[in-house]
Amino acid sequence: MAYKIIGDSCCDFSKLEMRRGNIARVPMSIIIGGVEYRDDGHRKQEEWIEMIKSDPGYPRSACPSPDDFYRAYDENCDNYVITLSSKLSGVYNSAMVAKEMFEEEHEGVRIHVFDSKSAAAAQHLLYEKIVELADSGCSFEEVVQAAEAFRDEMFTIFVLDDLETFKKNGRLKGIKALVATTMNVKPVLIGDDGDIKQIDQAIGMNRAVNRLLWHIEKKHLDPSRKVRITQCASRELCAKIAAVLTERFGFTDVKIINAGGISTTYENPGGVVIAL
Repeated sequence: MAYKIIGDSCCDFSKLEMRRGNIARVPMSIIIGGVEYRDDGHRKQEEWIEMIKSDPGYPRSACPSPDDFYRAYDENCDNYVITLSSKLSGVYNSAMVAKEMFEEEHEGVRIHVFDSKSAAAAQHLLYEKIVELADSGCSFEEVVQAAEAFRDEMFTIFVLDDLETFKKNGRLKGIKALVATTMNVKPVLIGDDGDIKQIDQAIGMNRAVNRLLWHIEKKHLDPSRKVRITQCASRELCAKIAAVLTERFGFTDVKIINAGGISTTYENPGGVVIAL
């Protein structure tokens, strides 16, 4: 059966992927200087960075309404929905409310909402897995089961050069973001069942990235696993990381993804997010 993949804007679908015709982006919003902007893919990363820099305060995000998701669902397709971690955003709840409403009005429709338990690169990796499964002929139930098992085995690790947006939006519980910012200490963070957990730290970005790579190396992951890296004004650094992952660690499928509006808002320039 035909299928449709619906993701919030933190999935960071490329323009080429959007041309597939069976992908829908349900935009989140970014509030900058008191003005709300939809993260609909029409602005480049550089534009978001400049807009955020001009904000005298700090940017905030808003999740889509259930109606936004409702209008994206299709009764003639299997619907697979990918959202930001439910512990970091209300997007998952909006998608679930819309699912219940749509199912009441469209008997027999099939919708599954995946709580990615992560963000950015990890959401994109989950999207790619769903495409792989659906295109191989798996049934709706098989896609859901295999994709959820894949999600639960994913490893997301990241280092941010600037933690201010995370701190001010209350996304860094238990992490001393102020100290990290003022002393140039960069925490190495991972996704932990939908939450954010600090596992290491280092003085300066380069040393922190080295610690990040060490944590990946010590996991002895299967090098056939796909690796996705979300970059925000950090393409040169991400290219160096990708080279280490391929040449030293042996990963064979490593790609760099450009952060969209929401990812840029929280990752900030210089950040690196890796999912594998």
